[in-house]
Amino acid sequence: MGSVVRGQRLRPAWYLLAPSRLETEREALRSLPFFTFAHEYFRNQLWIVIGTLRFTWERSRKEENLQVRIEYPDRFPDELPAVFDDKCVFVTGVDDGHLFWNHALCLTCPARGEFSLGSDCLIEEVLGASLVWLNKRLIFERNGRKDWPGPAEKHGVLANIDLQIERAGLTANLRVVNWLNRLCDDARTGKRILPLDPYEPCLCGSAKKLKFCHGEHLQPIVKLLADKSLWPRFTLRDNNAL
Repeated sequence: MGSVVRGQRLRPAWYLLAPSRLETEREALRSLPFFTFAHEYFRNQLWIVIGTLRFTWERSRKEENLQVRIEYPDRFPDELPAVFDDKCVFVTGVDDGHLFWNHALCLTCPARGEFSLGSDCLIEEVLGASLVWLNKRLIFERNGRKDWPGPAEKHGVLANIDLQIERAGLTANLRVVNWLNRLCDDARTGKRILPLDPYEPCLCGSAKKLKFCHGEHLQPIVKLLADKSLWPRFTLRDNNAL
């Protein structure tokens, strides 16, 4: 098959720049003891791999499997591959279920920088995190979908907002927390989100101007909630939910 079909580029940019990286990724996938490589194909500037994650429960020795679809993006390895529940085994739209509406596994908030972007070990890290996700999701299912086992952060836009608040050191500031709750309520109900005035007093209560206090972290929060085009990419449930 050629790299262009009816004027559309099928091969991703990273492959066109360095075709040898494809064999590197094949070898990396086939070397993982917890992953079975099944087949691959190119589509819409993505390299797509179908395979199976597997692990064995330590006490019962029961083996668990999940067929996954890995989509290598156009800008790989500077952008994370996405991992999907390919057979839609698990239901979406469940609070704290860590599964997006399109059956992509919610592994981390990308802005946290927990994966080694640009490295040869990126896919090993991503699939290792996917294996942990599978283990926790199975426990979550057994618990009646009530509590995600272990630490769990929020999802989508809210995860990015929490990260900004953490970086600003404002997680315990009630003024900011109350402002943020009101802002999220406004976003959910479709109210217009207005930008913050950089020369107004900072919301933290310091009496400093926002621009010279916490504006660097609070202004991006307003932009996230105001831009509805981001919601489909950042939400667990559907295109209209935070």
